[in-house]
Amino acid sequence: MKYLSLTVKVLSLSFFLCCFSAYSVNLSTVDSLPVKTSLALSDYFTETWNTPDGLPHNGINAISQTTDGYLWIGTWEGLARFNGREFKVFTRGSKIGLPDSVIKSLTSTQEGELLVAGARGGLSVRSNKQWLPQPSSSTMINDAIYDNNKNIWLALEGKGLIYRNKDTKKDTIIIDNIEAFKIVQDNEGIIWVATSKGLFSVKNKTLVRHIDERYGLPNSPAHTIILTKEKQLIVGTQQGAYKLVKGIFQPLHKRLANEKIISLLQDSDLNIWLGTNNHGIFKLSKNELEQLDESNGLPNNRVSSLYQDNEQSIWVGTSNGLFRLREMPFITLTTKQGLSGNFIRSVLSHSDGSLWVGSSKGLNKINKGLISTIKVAHSNEQLSVLSLAETPDKQVLVGTYTQGLYAVTNNKLQKLITTENGLPSNEIRSILVDSTKNIWLGTASGVVKISPDNTIEEFNKQSGLPANFIIALAEDHKGRIWIGTGNGLASYNKGSLQTYHLNDKFDAKYAFGFHVEQNSLWIASDRGLIHINLMTDEMSAVTKENGLPVDKIFQVVIDNNNTFWLSSNRGIISLTRSQINSVIQGKNKSIDYNLFAEGVGLLSSQANGGSTPAATLHDDGSVWIATAKGVSHINHERLQRMAETVLPVVIEQLNVDGKYYPLLSTVELPKGASRITIHYAGLSYLMAKQIVYQSQLIGFDKQWQNKNNQTFTEFTNLEPGNYTFQMRAKYPNGEWQENIASISFTITPFYWQTTSFKLFVIFCFCFSLYSLYRYRMIAIKRSQVKLKNLVAQQTIELQKQAELFSYQANHDQLTGLFNRRAFDGWCNNDFEKAKLANRPLTIAMLDIDHFKKVNDDYSHLIGDQVIKRIANILHKIIQDCSTETKLARWGGEEFTLLIMSDKEKAYDYCELLRITIKNYDFSDIAGDINITVSIGLTDNSEITEYDKMITRADQALYFAKHNGRNQVRIYQKSE
Repeated sequence: MKYLSLTVKVLSLSFFLCCFSAYSVNLSTVDSLPVKTSLALSDYFTETWNTPDGLPHNGINAISQTTDGYLWIGTWEGLARFNGREFKVFTRGSKIGLPDSVIKSLTSTQEGELLVAGARGGLSVRSNKQWLPQPSSSTMINDAIYDNNKNIWLALEGKGLIYRNKDTKKDTIIIDNIEAFKIVQDNEGIIWVATSKGLFSVKNKTLVRHIDERYGLPNSPAHTIILTKEKQLIVGTQQGAYKLVKGIFQPLHKRLANEKIISLLQDSDLNIWLGTNNHGIFKLSKNELEQLDESNGLPNNRVSSLYQDNEQSIWVGTSNGLFRLREMPFITLTTKQGLSGNFIRSVLSHSDGSLWVGSSKGLNKINKGLISTIKVAHSNEQLSVLSLAETPDKQVLVGTYTQGLYAVTNNKLQKLITTENGLPSNEIRSILVDSTKNIWLGTASGVVKISPDNTIEEFNKQSGLPANFIIALAEDHKGRIWIGTGNGLASYNKGSLQTYHLNDKFDAKYAFGFHVEQNSLWIASDRGLIHINLMTDEMSAVTKENGLPVDKIFQVVIDNNNTFWLSSNRGIISLTRSQINSVIQGKNKSIDYNLFAEGVGLLSSQANGGSTPAATLHDDGSVWIATAKGVSHINHERLQRMAETVLPVVIEQLNVDGKYYPLLSTVELPKGASRITIHYAGLSYLMAKQIVYQSQLIGFDKQWQNKNNQTFTEFTNLEPGNYTFQMRAKYPNGEWQENIASISFTITPFYWQTTSFKLFVIFCFCFSLYSLYRYRMIAIKRSQVKLKNLVAQQTIELQKQAELFSYQANHDQLTGLFNRRAFDGWCNNDFEKAKLANRPLTIAMLDIDHFKKVNDDYSHLIGDQVIKRIANILHKIIQDCSTETKLARWGGEEFTLLIMSDKEKAYDYCELLRITIKNYDFSDIAGDINITVSIGLTDNSEITEYDKMITRADQALYFAKHNGRNQVRIYQKSE
C-alpha cells in the first residue's frame, strides 16, 4: 500500500494526458458514425427464466457465450449451460472442479475457452469440452480475464488485483487490500480495474495509477468498466457513468448522475446499456436515454450483468432471475405502448399510411410509429370497437359492439346511425363501402345497405340469407357483395341473393373473413380455408385433413411474397401459395405450414375473429393481426432474416443402454449394445422451440430423416459395425444449414456375430436340413393315414371358425344385435328394393340420453348393462309388432332401425319405443336410474341415395338432442 501511495503522488497530470490520448474518442464522435437503427426498449420481446425453469439460483452474477454457441450463466448456486430449451447445471463437486458453487465471473475467448471464477478463489477453464481446474486464489474472485499474452488477471474480494503467469502459475499482487470488481485491458496493453476506491490503471505490471476526481471521476467506488468498439473507456461508478474524452472523464448522461452503475454493455448497434443497483436498466442510444425496470417487466431492479449474444439478444442478470430482450418475428403493441386496450378486435390499414386499431376499450391510430387515442366527441364514453372500414374520401367508419356506427371526423368519433334511426342491431361486426359508394353494415340481426341518398335497405333470414348473424362482408371484381354469416355464405348481385351451403361439402358453418383476388375468393371458416373460383363458382378447401393444425380460421391475409397468413385461436399459420395451390388442384393431399404461437413475439396465441378486419396487410408489406393481448405485426424481411440466422449445432449426449459415453470423435461401444440414444441441439435462442432438425445415420439411413422439433434420435438393435451419426437444423422458412454435428461409433460384435461363425452355422444348418430331409422321407410314408385324418379334423374346425367369424363380423358383441356393418348392407339392399317397388322405407336413429352421466355416476359396467337392457326391450317390441323392422346397434349408445313404412307410421312406432323405455323400471340395474331416449327419423321420399337418409335421420336426432331430449323428431329441411 505504501508503494501505491508513492505511485499516486508522483503521478503527473500531463503524463496522464499524454499516455491516454488514445482515448480521445467521445460519444459525440460516436454519434456521428453510421449506426444501425436499433429497436426501442418498448419493441423488444422479453422473457424471464428462474429456478422453476431450471436455473440453480435466481441471483445471476455473470453471462457469457462460447464459440460453440452455448450460453453460460453464473449464479450464486452454480454454473448453468443453456441450449435454448433447458439448463444443464454444474455445481461444486461436479467435473467443473471449483471449491464452491458461487460463480462470479465468466470470460469466453475466440479460441472457444471459458474462464470460470467464483467463491473461495475457485478458477477453472473449459477447453475442448473438458474442464481444467486451476490453482485457487486466496479469496473470492469477482472477475477474471486473459490479457493479450494469455496471462490471467484476477479481481479479488478484499485482496485487490492479482497477476498470474500463464507458464509458472505464480500469482503477483499488483494492488493489495482493496475490493476489486472488474478488469479490462485496452489496445495499448494497459489494465484498468474498477475497485471500491475508484478506478486504477496498470501499465507493464508495475506502474499503478489511481484515476480520481482530478480526472473527472467522483471520489466513490467504481463498479464496472468497458472498452467500446471505438476504443473509448466507460466507467460505471457509485455516482453515475463516465466516458473518457481527451484524458478527462465526462458524465455519460446527466440523468445518470445519482445512479449506482454495476454493469455495462455496448451492443452491436453501438448503444450503451447500463445496469443499476436499484433502478433497473438504462439504454443510451445517441443522446436518447430509455429505462426499463420492474414496472415494465424486469424481474428485479438490481442488474448485475449484461450480455449480447451472437443473435443480438440482450441478456440481463438480475437478483431475481435471467431476463432477455430480443427482436422477434412478431412485434406486439399493447397498452404499454399506448393502446386503449389489449383485447383487439379489428385492425385497418389506411390509404394514407396510418393504421387503425379497434379494441374492447376504444380506437387508436398509429401514424409514423406514434399511437394516438381517438375519443368520442363531446363525451367520455368508451366504445367497444368491432369493425373498421375506410370510405372513398378516406374517412374511417367504426362499428361498435353496442352503440352502432361511428365515423372519425377531425380525430373525433361522431355517431352516425343506431337502432334508433334504422339499424336492426347496434352490434356491427363488419363494414363495407362498395364500388358504388353504398355502405354495407353486417350486424347481429342482418345486413343493412345504406345508399348514397341515405336510403336504407335490410336483408335477413326472411330475405334469403342463411342466418341473421353477419360476420364478414366483401366485394369482388364483378361487383358481387359477399356476406359471411354464422350459418353459411351468401352473395348479392343486382338485387338477387344467392346462398352457398358450406356445410354440404365441407361441414362448415361460419364464414369469418374474406380475401378477394381477381378470380378468387378466399374464405376463413370454421373448417379451414375455403376457395371459390369466381369464374365458375367451384369450391375447394384446405382443411385439417390436409394437415392444417386447426379447424377454425378467422382471417386470411396474402402478403407481397405470396405467403398466406391465417389467424386462429392457436396461433398464426403461414403457408406458401404453391403449397395451397397444390392441394386445391389435387396434386398433393397435405401441406407444410409454420405455426407461430407465444414465444415468437406474440403475447397470446389467441388471434381474435368474428369481426373484420381481424388482420390486414399494411402498405409497407407487414401483416397486422388482432389478438387477445395486443395487436401484432410481422414482415417477410424480419422473418427471413431470422430464418437465415446461423445455427450452431452440437451433439449433447450419447446414451447406450442407460449409460452415458464421452463425446469423442469415435466411440467404441460394447458387445450387445441394443438401445442407442443421441441427444442434440441447435444452439439458437431467438425461436428455440421453432427449430426443426434432420438426422442421418451413415451405415443405416440412405437419406436425411426429418425429426421436426425432436431433439433426440434413438436406434435399437443395430447390427455390429461402424456408424456415423450426423444432424443439422434450420428455422422455419429457412434452408438447411451447412453446419453439421456428427459422432462416429463402432458396435463390437459377439463371436457369434462374426462372419466365420455365421458360415459355420450355415454349414450346420444345411447338414441338419439334409438329415431332416432323409428322416422326413421315411416318416412321411408312416404318417400318411394319420395326416389324412388330421386334415379332415382341421377342415371341420376351420369351417366352424369361419362360421364364427361370419357371425362376429355382423353382430355386436355386447348386445348380440346386428352391428353397423350389417345395417349398412340392409340399407343398401332394402333401399334399392323399395325404390324399384315404390314402397316407403324409414330409417330411425335412437340415442340414449345423458349416457355419459350414467357412465360417470355409476360406472361403465352399469352403462353396459343399460345398453343390453335397452337392446332387449327394442328386440321384444319389434318381435311383438306387425311392422317389419330391422334393428342394429350403430355404436356406443346409438341404435338404428330400418322400418318398412312411411315416416308418419314410423313416428308412432318410435313413440311407442320411446315411451316404453321411459316407463321401464331399471332399478334392478341401479336403484335411482331413469333412462330416456331421443329418436330422429326420415323416410325415402325425395331421396335418391340411402346414405342421405342416414344423414337426415342423424340431423333429426341432433335436433331432438339439442331441443330437450326424450322425444322423436322427423327430419325437416329447416333443421
